[in-house]
Amino acid sequence: MLTIKRPFLNQMLNHLQACYPLEGCGLLAGDEAGTVTAVYPIDNILQSPTAYEMDPQQQIQVMLTLEAADWQMLAIYHSHPQGPEQPSTTDIAQAYYPEALHIIVSLREQTVPVVRAFQILGQEVIEQKIKIT
Repeated sequence: MLTIKRPFLNQMLNHLQACYPLEGCGLLAGDEAGTVTAVYPIDNILQSPTAYEMDPQQQIQVMLTLEAADWQMLAIYHSHPQGPEQPSTTDIAQAYYPEALHIIVSLREQTVPVVRAFQILGQEVIEQKIKIT
């Protein structure tokens, strides 16, 4: 289970809201227990309302930062500006890090974002719980 403190959740949601109506994306770092310790917004180089690709230079820099801090990449997050709050076929096909959760935030109702987390293993999608503290 992923545990995230409210300020980290708000940081992620604020980033995704700032990207609206385009998809926003980033990484959540944390400890072995699954507790988020940092949020890393990353530019979506596709600048698209229906797809994302993380800026590779920013992504590499974040990975190096995580390694130096002895943190893990707990989750990859991105928004679906018009919903739905579940992985698309593209999200499933591009799930290159099976150990990380995939957090999808639907902004269909911008003032009431819907946040869901999924483990994607091959073609299998399993919803996971998020504990907000």
